Amino acid sequence: MIDPFLMFNVSKYFALAGWFLVLVSLFVPKTRRMIWPVTQFVAPGLLCFCYILMVWDGWPYLNLPSSFTELRGIRDLYANFGPLTASWLHFLALDLFAGAWMVRDGVERNMPLPAIFICLPFTFIFGPAGLLLYILLRYLVGRRGAPDA
Repeated sequence: MIDPFLMFNVSKYFALAGWFLVLVSLFVPKTRRMIWPVTQFVAPGLLCFCYILMVWDGWPYLNLPSSFTELRGIRDLYANFGPLTASWLHFLALDLFAGAWMVRDGVERNMPLPAIFICLPFTFIFGPAGLLLYILLRYLVGRRGAPDA
């Protein structure tokens, strides 16, 4: 059995390190070639692997199909720390992937760095809201040009 508290604590610091690298890559162009693959694929991939471990560990708590098709089923699933931690890892992996993609895409579109930067805290804290903000700004100020990388 995997300790969900240990997984939670290790993963949150791992994700914070990934987000720090995302910010570095935004403002230090020389680091992009090395940082982008790590923040967009390696770090989210490791978080995804941990997610799979926690789902496997929490498998006995699944009550299919209600664990995914009914609100009460989801509530009951999250009453256990294993599935709850798996859900946390799900957020960490996808939000980090989205943040790394936004920086890379924004730089490649030659968007103003402040326009990209403002989206990152929202993505880190509110996930889809930050991604939506980026999509809107990408449409409004995104332009193709020579990337800074």
